[in-house]
Amino acid sequence: MPNTPVPAAGEAMPGAEEMIIGRFSRRRILAGIAAIPAMGVATEAPAASNTMADPLADTIAEYYAKMAEFMALPVDQVTIETEEALVAATYGPANERLWHATPPAISLRGVAEAIRHALKQDVVLDITCENSLRSALAFLEREHGL
Repeated sequence: MPNTPVPAAGEAMPGAEEMIIGRFSRRRILAGIAAIPAMGVATEAPAASNTMADPLADTIAEYYAKMAEFMALPVDQVTIETEEALVAATYGPANERLWHATPPAISLRGVAEAIRHALKQDVVLDITCENSLRSALAFLEREHGL
């Protein structure tokens, strides 16, 4: 089945990522999202036997590690003038790959990390879909130690 990209809300607006929304910067919005707990989503590292390289899982892990670097920057260091360069130096490249050139999952670990990532973002609007993802993740964790 072809992977047909679907534009996200606001994707058609060039430069939307650099915009200040009302009085909130993208940093504040990201900080708020990062503060939301991933309710019921396991975040432990996979078992040693399941650590083979997987392009999707590795990109997701890089995204979270680089996002943590960005969030650890002193607040006064991130300004309208410096934000774009700081994003490019931290989570930007991994985010770009996830957004526009999503790497394939080539293992069950990649599938599990993709499900965790979707659930952690808390953007699944249909509860039946969210419950289905949680059920699939529970199976991967139980049966495959992921």
